[in-house]
Formats: sequence, C-alpha cells, structure tokens
Amino acid sequence: MTADLDPTRMSLIRPIGDPGVPWLGLLTGVPLLGFYFWCANQFMVQRVLSAKDTNHGRWGVLLAALLKLPVLFIMVLPGTMAIQLYPDLARPDLVYPTLMFDLLPTGLLGLVMAGFIAALMSQIDSTLNAASTLVTMDFVRKWKPGLSSRNLMKVGRWVTGIFMIFAALWAPQIENFSSLFKYLQMVLSYTVPPIVVVYLSGAFWKQANARGAWQAIVWGTVAGSLLFICNAVFGIIDLHFLYVGPILFAVSLVALIIFSRADQPPLDEQLALVWTPEFYKQETQELKTRPLWQNYRLWSVALLALTGLLVIAFA
Repeated sequence: MTADLDPTRMSLIRPIGDPGVPWLGLLTGVPLLGFYFWCANQFMVQRVLSAKDTNHGRWGVLLAALLKLPVLFIMVLPGTMAIQLYPDLARPDLVYPTLMFDLLPTGLLGLVMAGFIAALMSQIDSTLNAASTLVTMDFVRKWKPGLSSRNLMKVGRWVTGIFMIFAALWAPQIENFSSLFKYLQMVLSYTVPPIVVVYLSGAFWKQANARGAWQAIVWGTVAGSLLFICNAVFGIIDLHFLYVGPILFAVSLVALIIFSRADQPPLDEQLALVWTPEFYKQETQELKTRPLWQNYRLWSVALLALTGLLVIAFA
C-alpha cells in the first residue's frame, strides 16, 4: 500500500516550508505542546494524582507514553493507505469515516462506532470536569469561602452547562480550519505557552514568585491574542502555528523573570517542590534500594531510545 506513495508522505521529518509540521517546528513547537498536554493539562494530571504513590504514578506515565508509539501504525499508516484507496476524497477528515463505512461489516461497524462515541464522551467529560473544577475551586470558592460542598457542586453543574453552551456556539467556526487536528494544535499554540513557562519556572527556579507567574500569564495571553488576530483572523502576517508557541513562550518567560526579580522571592516554607542536584542525588540513593525493573529512569531511557528508533525509521 505504501510502495507507490510519494516518499515524503512517509517521512516524519518534513521540509522547512512544509505547511503541516516543518522540521524546525518539530524541534521547537511540538515539544512545547506535548509538554503542556502530558505534564500540565489537568485532565491528564488528575489521573496521575490518583496513583497509589509516586512510583506508581511514574510507571503509569511511562506506560501511557509507550502506548502512544503504536499510534503511528494504528492511525497514521491507515491514513496513508487511504490515499491509495480513496484518492479523490475532498478532505483528509473524511478518511476515517470512509474507511469505517466502506470496509467494516455491519456488526463490527456498530461496535467501532460505539467505541468511538464512548471515547468522545470520555474526552468531553474529562475536559468539562477539569474546566468546572478550575472555576469552582480556584475562583468561586475563594470568592465565596462560606459556600457548602453542596452549593459548590451546584455551581460546578451550572459552570459545566455554560461551557457546553459556549462550545456548541463555537463549534460551527471549526469548519473554517483545514482540519480538526490542525485547529486543535493551533488553539493550543496560542494559549498554553504561558502555562508551560509558569510550570517549568516553578519547578526549577526558586526565585519565581506569584507576581511573576501572574504577569507571565497576562503578557503571554495578551501577546497570544494579538498574534491570533494578526495571523489567523486578518492574515496581516503569515506565521506557522508551531512557531507561535516558542515566541509566546519567550514573551512569557521574560515577563516572569522581570516581575519575579522586581518582588521578594518566596520563602522556603512556601516552596512545595523545586528540583535541585541534591534532590537528584537523594533520589538516586533511593532507587538503588529498588529492583532494577522498578527504576523509572531505566525505563525512561529505554522509551526515549525506542522513540528515537521510530523517528529514524520514518525519517
């Protein structure tokens, strides 16, 4: 199925001018988006927080990362096969439903559709739950500290309903983008870099404080809004969305450093966890007491090597 395809269609490393994923964006924008989704997105993180202990959380994350690698064979390669099977499809988004309805027998088609809808419901449920929790616990509870748990639950339901209405009103606008995947990545590129900056700075720099974090969010959001208007709405500039993320990351980082240094650093008792070489040394001693198969660093290196081999194979 792939022998007659243009070899560039089978390559993960794309030319610098590629409209999808240019190689420079693969090095700059993609890691930033991936870091946000897997390390700072609440509906991913809340699953790790339910682990029995830290090591169980690490193993769960590594398993999730391993399960991400076969996606190339489960999703991407069938899409390239569809180029041969259905060369006249109007849009790439039609590949999956066309393959389902043309190739699956009736009973199996029903099972696949049920699984597809269940996966969508799970994703939507997790997103709405995360958004509702953020609004309820981080804003409403602080604004009205006397609210009972029952009343907070009612507020959460109302917030969920409002988000659903806004989502339904916005959904028709997605048709204006070339594909659903590109739309999702574009939205993340304009919105998440400030969050990544705050997360990384808080984890690795003791001088980062609340004022610097807030200003990083403000300046990054303002810059992202301006770039979106100039680039995606009016077309004043032509900037690939994978280059937008690093630019906003730099703006947010500068804002965080400037405003953090202009204020008092947090006290030691206010620091929850900041990585230091000493922390690494202590962890190394702890890992020596565990069996080799329980060493998450070993599995991390193996996973990186496997990922590298996969990229090289499809370079």
